[in-house]
Amino acid sequence: MSKNSEYMEAFFGVELYKKFEDVLGDLENIEIDLKGISREVGRLGGNLEPEDRLGTAKEMRAATYESAQQVRDVRSFLDFYFSQSQELSQIILERDAYMLLYQIYQWDYNDVRDLRSWVREFKHVCKTIGYRPEDLLKLDNLTAHPVPEDVKLFPVYAVDKHGYCLCGRDCEDIMYIDEIREEMEENPDKYRKLTPRKV
Repeated sequence: MSKNSEYMEAFFGVELYKKFEDVLGDLENIEIDLKGISREVGRLGGNLEPEDRLGTAKEMRAATYESAQQVRDVRSFLDFYFSQSQELSQIILERDAYMLLYQIYQWDYNDVRDLRSWVREFKHVCKTIGYRPEDLLKLDNLTAHPVPEDVKLFPVYAVDKHGYCLCGRDCEDIMYIDEIREEMEENPDKYRKLTPRKV
C-alpha cells in the first residue's frame, strides 16, 4: 500500500462530525466530574478524620488532574479541526457527507438498520451544511442489490439478505418484505398511485 493510499484510508476512516459530537459528550462528562470534585471540597471543610481528609484530598488531586488532561485533549481537537476557519469546518462536514455516501453505496447487504442509520446521519450533515440530500443521494439506486419490482412503490429502497426492507415515505421505516406484500395486496389502489418520495 502506497503512502498516499494509507493517508487517504486514514483521512476517510474517521467520521469527524461524529468525533465532534463525541467530544461534546466528553465535555459533559468533565463537567459532571468537576461538580463531584466540588462536592468533595465541601466535605473537606466538615468534620473528617485526618486520615479521611488526606485520602479525599489525594483523590480530588488525581481527579482534577485527569479532568485537566481531558480538557487539554478536547481543546486540541477543537483548535485543530474547527477553530482554524469557517471554510475548514465546511470542508470537514462536506467530507463527512461524502464519506457517508460512500458507506451507503458500499452497504454489505447484511443489516438494513445500518443503512438507515447512515441515511439519517447523511441527511443530518446535509442539513447542517445547507445541502439538499436528494441532490446527492438517489434513492431509486440506493444499493447495488435490486429491490423486487412488486414492492418498489411501497416505497421500498433496499432489502437486506434477511428480507427486511428500508421503506416508507421518509426512508425511515423497516418492515419485513412479506408484511409489505400483504399490505400492498390489501390496498392495491393506494399503491398503484404512489411514487417514491426523495430523501
